[in-house]
Amino acid sequence: MTIISERGAVETPILERLMHHAARERASFHVPGHHGRYLPQPLSAWLGQAMKLDLTELPGLDNFHSATDCIAASEELCARHYGAYRTYYSVNGATACVMAALKGACSAPGGRVILLGPCHMSVWRGLVYADAAPVFVPSPWNAARQAFDPPSPALLESVLRRCADVRAVFVTSPTYPGFVADVRGLAEVAHRHGALLLVDEAHGAHFGLDGRLPPHSVAQGADVVIQSPHKTLPCLTQAAWVHVSRPELADAVHEALLFLHTTSPSYLLLAALDAAQAFLRSGRELVRETLDRLQAYRVFEPDADPMRLWIPTASKARSAQLAARLEAEGMFLESWDASGALAVFGFGQTDRDVARFFEAYRAWREEVGEMERENGWLGARLYEAPAEMAVRPSDIDRVPGRRVPLIEAVGRIAKRPISPYPPGVPAIWPGQVISEHQAELLARLWQDGHDVVGMGADGTIEVCDA
Repeated sequence: MTIISERGAVETPILERLMHHAARERASFHVPGHHGRYLPQPLSAWLGQAMKLDLTELPGLDNFHSATDCIAASEELCARHYGAYRTYYSVNGATACVMAALKGACSAPGGRVILLGPCHMSVWRGLVYADAAPVFVPSPWNAARQAFDPPSPALLESVLRRCADVRAVFVTSPTYPGFVADVRGLAEVAHRHGALLLVDEAHGAHFGLDGRLPPHSVAQGADVVIQSPHKTLPCLTQAAWVHVSRPELADAVHEALLFLHTTSPSYLLLAALDAAQAFLRSGRELVRETLDRLQAYRVFEPDADPMRLWIPTASKARSAQLAARLEAEGMFLESWDASGALAVFGFGQTDRDVARFFEAYRAWREEVGEMERENGWLGARLYEAPAEMAVRPSDIDRVPGRRVPLIEAVGRIAKRPISPYPPGVPAIWPGQVISEHQAELLARLWQDGHDVVGMGADGTIEVCDA
């Protein structure tokens, strides 16, 4: 579907309809309650004119849950760029897209899903939603990089030879620090064994916009690809989209996605998605200029996203020192912890901003000198062994639970994900028996002040009381 204006094809169909409506409306007698005119200060001052685009399903603005007009047209433009059969927008982040992808791919309850390497916490919710049976395959820890290596096609081949009746393979690429998997190779292996490949490419919506960027996973043969344009494109937080390459999967993924969404979607987020899909065509010169700017300061790794700089420190103190140096000059990192620090650059950042960052970074490097990495991040040892499930994901919520100190959790079944954060990758999954080794490592992380999602302020976790 393409909406045509007097000057040809509309590049931002949602945004243009919203602006057209805002220009016509003199008084609002419909929701939302601010009526485009009043919000308490100082919020009103910060939002400004954007308030007038925060509308509802009025005539001409389409319906997110039954899109046939401007929303559908924008989604089609986005799908056309990536080469997907269908693209669906999400105003509930990539989390909803991950859950919908798993639900749509697992047509029957109990379908087996191979989870390759580190996965975000949202995968757990998707397993429960799909009533799927996970097969956890850990990725090796790279001590030199202080990060997990992306899974290889050879690893997937060995797993699929041992596992029968696998419906889907789920992989995260790029990883949080920005390392990219061989998605084409993974797709070929998965398809040869009759499995679908689902890729959490939340941090890769910009892939393919320049030859120095990795190709996106739709072009590499993945069946479903989840992206968060708000992470790497000019877009608002919480806006995401999912691409479906197989026609027979499209309706199932879409219905699963809508099931997770409000019936009052934010048109500001939809407008942001609309603008982001237009940037995919209009922003290539800006992308090129930004990469040129960054390349003047650093060497791009062949298997990594050049818009991210992962700095492996193997030391919480060194990471904190870098963060403090930057913050003193008004610059803030994406994250930092005992393994390293992560900087995420944006398209259109000025020469001055980039120069200031690298000046502070180089001063810090000279101060800390050569960094030893033999021991590395303690938390990496939590992920060495694959999780063995004692209870199916969809059964966990039916089992009563109670909170206990870590020392009493050994030998018990976890009720909630336990995830050192960032990057939000569960070290213990619900349904997994907690080992003494894991309890000891978690206790040390918690005592060291590391943020561990799933642990209470008193150091307790929830286990199954059965």
